[in-house]
Order: sequence, then C-alpha cells, then structure tokens
Amino acid sequence: MKELTTYNRTVQYMNKVFKLINSDYFDGELEMPTITIQSTVGAYGHVTTSKVWKNERGNASYELNIGADYLSRPIENIVATLIHEGCHLYAMQKGIKDTSNRGIYHNRRFKELAEARGLDISRHERYGWTITEPTDATLDFCIANDLQDVMITRQSAIRFTGVGTPKAGNGGIERPVAPKKGNSIKWVCPDCGAIVRSTKIVNIMCGDCNKPFVRV
Repeated sequence: MKELTTYNRTVQYMNKVFKLINSDYFDGELEMPTITIQSTVGAYGHVTTSKVWKNERGNASYELNIGADYLSRPIENIVATLIHEGCHLYAMQKGIKDTSNRGIYHNRRFKELAEARGLDISRHERYGWTITEPTDATLDFCIANDLQDVMITRQSAIRFTGVGTPKAGNGGIERPVAPKKGNSIKWVCPDCGAIVRSTKIVNIMCGDCNKPFVRV
C-alpha cells in the first residue's frame, strides 16, 4: 500500500475509512458526507448541521472535516474522530438531539451513541461528553482493516497572507518568526485553555489533554 504522503491521497483514504466505519458501526445507514481536510484549530473534526455541498445534479451532502493540524495522530485516533462525527450524522438523520447550546455541548445521548460504537467518552466541563478516546475495539478495527497512519500534516504556525484578494501580491507563506527581545509568544491548549509563554517558536503538548498548544 502506498504511503499517505500527499493531501489528495489522504482525502481519498479518509473516504475509504469512513465507508468502512459506516458499514461496521452504522450498518451502512449513514448518508455519505463530503469529507474535507481543513484547519480547525481547537477541534479534531466537525460536521455541518446542514447539507452545505451541492453538485450540478442537485444532490446535497453534509460536510465532515478532519482537522489538518492533527493528521499526525495515530490512525486509531483519527478513526475515533470519524466515528465521533459519524455519531453526529446518525443523530441528525434519526432526529436525535445529541447536543445543545448551538451544537457545542454534547449530552448523554451523544455519549450513549459513541460508547455503543466502542469509543471511550469522558466529560469536559464546558463542552460536555465530548472527550473522545479510541479503545481496544477501535484498535482491533484498524488492525482488521490494515489501516495505516497518515504521513502528512499541516503546520498550524504557518500563515497565508493576502490570498484571494486583488491586492494579494504573490500570496506567499509567512513563516513564523521569533519575537523581539523582551517579548514572548503566548500558547494555549485548545481543550482546557491552559496558557504557556515562550521566547521562541516551540512544539509543546498539554500533559493533561494530550493536545498540541496553539499559538495565539
């Protein structure tokens, strides 16, 4: 099997994995979403609450996005995210209210849906039953289907400047630079909100949430 080292190949692979998840965990009942890979700082993934993708034939689909900044996680974690988002799609199709507060707070109905599909769900003080971890069952699913890790990820510290405007220049990539002497960089954990500061560009993880700190 070819390594997942390009964006296009990774998107195709995510579609393949989702179809396997749909078959194994949802009895093939889920409508196929349009899977995207975009940066969503602070979230491993999301689904839209309406069918935002439409083609010329009038067919519409929900969007399921995988956070581009977190592709370097083990494949079982990405699978757990896909199952998590699949549960939201299932709830929408079945008319199950699994969230509140504009989709932010995950209630016990979501916890039940996710745990019935082998995930380990724990409670976040602000976002409810949303902290998602793979289990041995998730790992067994990955092994049984010979799933492989993604070998590409997006560097969230890189910013694009002027893209898509009449005065865009060349739309080049702006590289992060160290702060001037006496200044510091602020980093925040996208989950628990913990804050750290540094005097140079660093790559650090939150020990409590196991998530990379994001530059503010």
